[in-house]
Amino acid sequence: MNKFFVDYRITLAETQIIKAVAIAAMLVHHLFWENPEYGLDVYSLAVMGKVCVALFVFLSGYGMAATFPKNIGGFLNTAKTFFWFLGKRYAKFFMNYWIVFFIAVPIGVFFFGRTLEIAYGISTGLLTKFISDIFGLRGFGSYNITWWFNELILSLWLLFPLLYALMRNIVVSICTIIVLYMNPGDILYMSEAFASCLSVYILPFCMGICMALHTNLINKTLNAIPPKILLGILAVATFVFLFLRGVPLFPKFSYFQVDPFASVSFVLFVVCLCRVTKLEFLSLQFIGKHSMNMYLTHTFIFCYFFHDFIYGLGYPILMFLALFGISLLISVVIEFAKNKLGFYRLQGKIVSLISRQIPSNRN
Repeated sequence: MNKFFVDYRITLAETQIIKAVAIAAMLVHHLFWENPEYGLDVYSLAVMGKVCVALFVFLSGYGMAATFPKNIGGFLNTAKTFFWFLGKRYAKFFMNYWIVFFIAVPIGVFFFGRTLEIAYGISTGLLTKFISDIFGLRGFGSYNITWWFNELILSLWLLFPLLYALMRNIVVSICTIIVLYMNPGDILYMSEAFASCLSVYILPFCMGICMALHTNLINKTLNAIPPKILLGILAVATFVFLFLRGVPLFPKFSYFQVDPFASVSFVLFVVCLCRVTKLEFLSLQFIGKHSMNMYLTHTFIFCYFFHDFIYGLGYPILMFLALFGISLLISVVIEFAKNKLGFYRLQGKIVSLISRQIPSNRN
């Protein structure tokens, strides 16, 4: 192997760095996309910030494909592996989600007046809606509207076995990606019956899976370009894609249509930046580790509980810093409590129990 060969596979540390940027983009988007009075520049940043969803989805697809056991062999073994692999994923998600859910919802109901009737609508079936929300299936009708993402990501995980199979062959994967992008006859919109925006975010999820499964080809292609030049190309590409997302110069290539490509270019930019500079960006890694809690809690702060305080700060940068700082602090407190109460020991035992059911690799 060439001694100058650069491995562009995404590491766990780089995943956390990207998550840190994505959660910051999410906060900017939610704070300002419905508030154009703060100026065109801030509003454009808010529109660009929506790419955060595609980034999280892409990373999820990549991470699942990269960690899925290889060379299992046999249909039954493969099916069993998918079942328990997904079971481990769902278990970890729900255990962390329920911690926030069963803290935030009672606080909202009893201290801030956000009752179930207000959240779910004054109608019958509140218990059914509440239970479906516990299992992340309420979409935009969730107690916290930002939790619509739960239904999306849980649905994408359910589709993972099929999408993984489609992405394994490079020719089939390219054809599938083209079809998903073109969406002929708007056929993908039928998937909205299962989860909001599923038709939009299935593409970046697939692209994440594809990149994880074809790392050798991607590495070979990227290594044809010197790292510093590649870094510049990726920086320009990311800027152009994000600009086109915020300023729709081309109606058929704007907003959501840009997100998969902006995600790939930005992810590779971060990886290339880490390779070229040798920097670890430890502060961003720290933030990335708290991104899930920040995602789950930030809307309570700026929208449901402390709206007047956050927007009362007057200046966009102060609003962002306050929301970011409070969300991060809450996450730190939550994680501290989890550790003290033995949450991760319990989660580790459950995950270990599930992992034992996964067939061993066949060499």
